Amino acid sequence: MKIAIIGVGVMGKAFAEAFAKAGHDVVLCDRNPEKGKALAKIARFEENPKSAVASADIVLIAIKPKDLEKLAEKIQGLEGKTVLSILAGVSVSTLMGYFPGAQIVRSMPNLALTCSESVIALVEDKSLDAETTCQVEALLEGLGLVFWTEEKQIDGITALAGSGPAFIIAILEAMVESGILMGLKADDALKLALQTMRGTIALIEGHTGHPGELRWQVSAPAGTTIAGMKAFEENSVRSGLIETFLAAYNRSIELS
Repeated sequence: MKIAIIGVGVMGKAFAEAFAKAGHDVVLCDRNPEKGKALAKIARFEENPKSAVASADIVLIAIKPKDLEKLAEKIQGLEGKTVLSILAGVSVSTLMGYFPGAQIVRSMPNLALTCSESVIALVEDKSLDAETTCQVEALLEGLGLVFWTEEKQIDGITALAGSGPAFIIAILEAMVESGILMGLKADDALKLALQTMRGTIALIEGHTGHPGELRWQVSAPAGTTIAGMKAFEENSVRSGLIETFLAAYNRSIELS
C-alpha cells in the first residue's frame, strides 16, 4: 500500500517504521524536516502535505488535534482515500466534516506501538466499506491487540490503555524503591519487579477463573502476602488506582 504519514512524532515514527518493515511505500510529512529526513532510509520525505498525500491510498494523521483545521485546508481532495486518524478527542463526524468523501477510521493506539505490543482501538462506523475495513486490519496486523469498538468507548479505552502504561510504570517504580528500602540493589530490584510482572501476566493468561483466585493461592494463612494485602487495603491502594484511571477518563471526555 502507499501510505502518507502526516506528523512524525513518536507515534508517527513508530507507524512509519512498522509499515516500511512490512514492505509498504511510505511518505512522511512534518513541519520539522529533520524528523522526516532522519527516516530517509525507510521512507521518502515531502515538505508539502498536499504532495505527500497525492498518490497515497491511506493517509495517517498523527499531528496535534489543534492543528487539524490548518492541515485540512492544505490537503483537500481526499475523496476515495482512507484517512486513519490517531488524534485524541477528534470524533469520526468531525473528521468527516474536514475530509468529505474519504473513508474515515478513527484509531486509538498506545505507546507500546513502538515495540509492536500496542492496544489499537478502531472506531466502528456504518459508512465504512468492507474493503477499507479489511485494508486497515491488514495494515495494522502484528502491531498488538487490534479491535473494533463503538466511539462512546474510546474515552474509557484512552484512560485504561492509553494512559495505563504511565500508571503501571509508577507501580513498577514503587516496587523497585520498596526493594531498595529492603536492602536490594536497584538493578536487582528492577529485574525482580519486571520478572514478577511478566510471570503474573503469564499466570493470568493461563488461568480460566477470576484473577483473584490466583491471589488466594499466593496467600498462605497468616503469611507475608496476606499481611501485605491488609496494608494494601488499609492504604486505599485499590481505590486510589481506580480514581487514577477515572481522572484520566474524565479528562479525556473534557478534551473531546
